[in-house]
Amino acid sequence: MLSLRIVEFGAPDRLRLEERPLPALLEDEALVEVHAAGINPSDLGNVLGRFPQTQLPRTPGRDFAGVVVQGGADLVGSSHEVWGSGAEFGFTQDGSHAQYIVVPKASLTLKPPALTMQQAGAVGVPFVTGWRTVQAAELAAGEMLLINGAQGAVGSAAAQIARMRGGRVVGIDLNEDLSDPEFPILDSRRPDIVDALRKTTGGGAFACIDTVGGPLFDVGMSSLREGGRMVVITAQGDGHVTVDLRDFYHRQLHLVGVDSLQTHAIQSARILTELRAGFESGYLTPPNVTAVPLREAVAAYKRLSESAQSRVSAPKMVLIGPE
Repeated sequence: MLSLRIVEFGAPDRLRLEERPLPALLEDEALVEVHAAGINPSDLGNVLGRFPQTQLPRTPGRDFAGVVVQGGADLVGSSHEVWGSGAEFGFTQDGSHAQYIVVPKASLTLKPPALTMQQAGAVGVPFVTGWRTVQAAELAAGEMLLINGAQGAVGSAAAQIARMRGGRVVGIDLNEDLSDPEFPILDSRRPDIVDALRKTTGGGAFACIDTVGGPLFDVGMSSLREGGRMVVITAQGDGHVTVDLRDFYHRQLHLVGVDSLQTHAIQSARILTELRAGFESGYLTPPNVTAVPLREAVAAYKRLSESAQSRVSAPKMVLIGPE
């Protein structure tokens, strides 16, 4: 099988495409033929050597959509299309940027028929993480959620999930103000951004999900109402931010961390199963995707690295295998 391999950490041009034998299965495992596999920022971070749990050589890739070819007898065959994600994939075991991936049988779950393979292959990390952040925000129906990085994959997913649960959402991002009445997004570069957010949220958000990690952390904290919750999923630079502790405890705020790399395949399958109805009804929509053949995976990683460095937003790339 064709497989992308991290043989040494560093720039994407160090990645290699290799022909490898099909892996042997344990009793509780299944083999999935990968038809589409999203490339996430964490996959790029893995290639760059940012995760100490990764042992080389390793095939990266956390998300996939495809068909079961061995194991999971009741789901074998092209009539049963599956999707999945997992923190172990690409880190402690080989991932989805290959023609085949080994997954726990208990993680097998049918993808929504309304999604193409390419769309389903791009859903995993953004929507599983988005689901976990909304859970951590403890948002009730009618309450206001602020999302920092609202136009990113996780921010967009979290906004959809929050609205599906009856929450109200406002975002900030590096763009001109967008006045969508259901999901307004304010330009984070505005000098009056905190005042503007307090006005838009009616005095402050119940919770803020920070998908950026550092920049504008203080804006998110300042925009919370008393008792609000700040949910953080990532960090930039040295990871340090400054918090006014007096303000923090006087307003009785909460700071919560969500680590998507602790959401393994079986737990991810449960979350995707819960989200399935939203995709089937059209209430949830997958990211826009650009399909790239697996044989061009190294070039795709280079493009992701360049867009990350320039902070240019682009459609999410998925590696596609046999159709």
